[in-house]
Amino acid sequence: MALPKEPRQKMINIMYLVLTALLAINISAEILNAFKTINESLEKTNTAVNASTTQILASLTQKLNDPATRDRASVWKPKADQVTGYAKEAYDYIEGLKKEIIAASSKGGKMKDDDQNSTTRILVKEGKGKQLYDILKRYKENVLKTDERINTEFVNSFAVNLDPPKSQNSNKKTWEEAYFYMSPTVGALSILSKFQNDVRTSENKVVTFCHEQVGKVEVVFDSYAAIVGQNSNYLMPGQKIEIKAGIGAFSKEAKPTISIGGAVVPLGEEGFALKELDAGSVGPHTIPVTITYTNQNTGQQERKEVKVEYMVGQSNASVGLDKMNVLYIGVPNPVTVAASGGGDDRVKVSVVGGGGSLVKKGPGKYDAFVSTVTDDCKINIEVDGKPSSFNFRVRTIPEAQAFIGGQPSGANINAGSFRAQGGVGAGIKNFPFELEYDVLSFTFTCDTDDDIVSIPNQGAAFSSQVRAAINQYVQPGRMVTIDDIRVKGPDGRTNKAPSLVYYIK
Repeated sequence: MALPKEPRQKMINIMYLVLTALLAINISAEILNAFKTINESLEKTNTAVNASTTQILASLTQKLNDPATRDRASVWKPKADQVTGYAKEAYDYIEGLKKEIIAASSKGGKMKDDDQNSTTRILVKEGKGKQLYDILKRYKENVLKTDERINTEFVNSFAVNLDPPKSQNSNKKTWEEAYFYMSPTVGALSILSKFQNDVRTSENKVVTFCHEQVGKVEVVFDSYAAIVGQNSNYLMPGQKIEIKAGIGAFSKEAKPTISIGGAVVPLGEEGFALKELDAGSVGPHTIPVTITYTNQNTGQQERKEVKVEYMVGQSNASVGLDKMNVLYIGVPNPVTVAASGGGDDRVKVSVVGGGGSLVKKGPGKYDAFVSTVTDDCKINIEVDGKPSSFNFRVRTIPEAQAFIGGQPSGANINAGSFRAQGGVGAGIKNFPFELEYDVLSFTFTCDTDDDIVSIPNQGAAFSSQVRAAINQYVQPGRMVTIDDIRVKGPDGRTNKAPSLVYYIK
């Protein structure tokens, strides 16, 4: 359209052209929100995959400290470290680009989601998109050159794909133009997060491959808690005190050495040491318990010492917890009350503190129910008018771990086996009570040929939408992430369980 010379008409026509251009490049709020959702899902997945890689590397370190696997680990641990170094370089470069784009498109501390100029300037005109391509290409080449066996395993399935996206027209564009030219800020961030996901996923798969050349990946924990319980903290002369001790860890691999009263006690099938001792004479008593274990992060031996304290008295009554010397919220805690010199009909039992109550199950047998955490919950006993009081702690039950088909996060699962699963389960191991946990909700995420799907799910069972996505997309070479897992325990508390990552083979 020719522009006339009259100033007023020139202004009208210029405004029309500007408005037309704005309408042509207008991006709907729905599209921007979709980009945000995809980016958030990718960032959650990146965090979960990185946690899995860290755990595998810690297990490799343990293999390096084990004489039985040291020779093989000394070959493959350095290769795994090389790969993580290459991955860190690529990941950090992309993270720097994201920060630069956010800063350039922000005004007054708020990012402009639909800003297309900043992305185009930084990644296309200033050449940083070309630098990104070169870094990703170098990352892929370096990883595959780390070892010939790695190259053979991953040369045709490496997660970093540098092919430009398919275009609807035949115009030839550079790689960076195809991805980033006139892309809104939130869209560019999603694409960069996708490349970070490619880096994290390929790193995780190669590090897992390195570990598999050494042996089975062992679950590694970064914290341990000594669990020590006793059948009673108040006994009569001639009675036995029973002490149960172990390490609180969600694994059968952390096998500690336990000493009770100066003598080493063998572990039972559940990983606990159980020892029965004479209560001793009237008065206070202390029995030392020492637990020695290997910290799987450092490979070093560590010790935890606990003192079991109890009183031997001349009272006519005693109280023992049938499970552990702690009352747990939300579950029935079995309690045994023994009274010497008095029948069951002459015994009165009550509980004070911890929001406690008692339900009688039979002669000398009760279920204690508590609702509040405290160190001062007392079970009071009165026999023929003579009172006795026994103090117990009240604690919440542990938070659950999620799983699919009994498989831990980071496992390689056959596609057919995954499709056969009904949903997500949750539970804990090595705990004296049999507890039921309910999975309330989670988010299912899976990559496709050129995108990812992320579907919220209510309840433990896979919804029809998730089931359809599983049947369509869960194929060999794909990765499935289960995050935002909400779990409700038998005590009514709801917690967020760690994310799950599975590789489909």
